[in-house]
Amino acid sequence: MLIIVTDEGKLLLHLRDDKPGIPHPGCWSGFGGAVEDGESAEQALRREVLEETGIRIGQPVFLAEELDAEGDGRLVSLFYVAGGISPEDIDLREGAGVGVHGIDDLDRLPVAPFVCRAVRSRLAPALGLRRETS
Repeated sequence: MLIIVTDEGKLLLHLRDDKPGIPHPGCWSGFGGAVEDGESAEQALRREVLEETGIRIGQPVFLAEELDAEGDGRLVSLFYVAGGISPEDIDLREGAGVGVHGIDDLDRLPVAPFVCRAVRSRLAPALGLRRETS
């Protein structure tokens, strides 16, 4: 799964379809999907992101593996890219939409729990992403 960090330090996330039978329907998440036979996690990531968005990603950075305990129980490999991609670059071919959200927004949006954990515990510290203060 790919988490995109915008040039402004916000999260460019994917709104999953709200339909039964998929993990975390109607929730915000990263881009990507299942690994097919013979693929590495990074190869699957590149293929899935291209299929879903029309974007060929450069050098994704491995972030972590997170257990999707609240979804289908899979171990998900998370990657990120920082900068260079905006919502206008995405030709969404799967899902309900895309949106740009700050770290604070994770508290009030429906977000896949394993994505929240990875962003808060790994991505934010790694990139120095901070909560906005009023």
